[in-house]
Amino acid sequence: VLARELSFDEIREIRKNIPAELEIEAFIHGSMCVSFSGRCLLSNALVGRDANRGACAQPCRWNYTIREEKRPDMPFPIEEYKEGTYIMSSKDMCMLEHVPELMESGIASFKIEGRMKSAYYTAVVTNAYRAAIDGYIKHGADYKLDERWLRELDSVSHREYCTGYYFDDPMQNAQTCTQPGYLREKSYLAVCTSYDAESGTATFIQRN
Repeated sequence: VLARELSFDEIREIRKNIPAELEIEAFIHGSMCVSFSGRCLLSNALVGRDANRGACAQPCRWNYTIREEKRPDMPFPIEEYKEGTYIMSSKDMCMLEHVPELMESGIASFKIEGRMKSAYYTAVVTNAYRAAIDGYIKHGADYKLDERWLRELDSVSHREYCTGYYFDDPMQNAQTCTQPGYLREKSYLAVCTSYDAESGTATFIQRN
């Protein structure tokens, strides 16, 4: 499983220098870690959930204040926007527009980050990439991105999108958010469990 910080050139170099039967896997969509892969201890230190074992509570997304040692009762807010400041919050990765490069890079398995997301989010994102991958397999050099797939990804709750570090050096561009919070065009409310066409009645289960 490759670190998110690797570029396409580095991935191709790795592929060229490992046995053919060794498959490689890489993230192509979803939340990114503000730390270098595998080096964040915030979640473990603050809430006892180990980020390096898949249980990250994403404390980098939280709002923080500064406390001076001799004035513990005077927290100083760090303010950049009226909604607060997210000084460690990364953008979300979206590589849908680069499916051909992904397919040709030697990556065997594409990872979509969605551990803390809804079933709706998972379905929409997976469907968009499935359609793009199938389209590329079918049309090859004549493949064209369908703008509807991008609109679907824009409709689910996400932070600003970027292409991770496939094209950018993490030391030069940290891919941190320039606007706070999530972008939401649609809200996931419930799961439809049945529909009676005769009466036009649908049954839903709502959680949270």
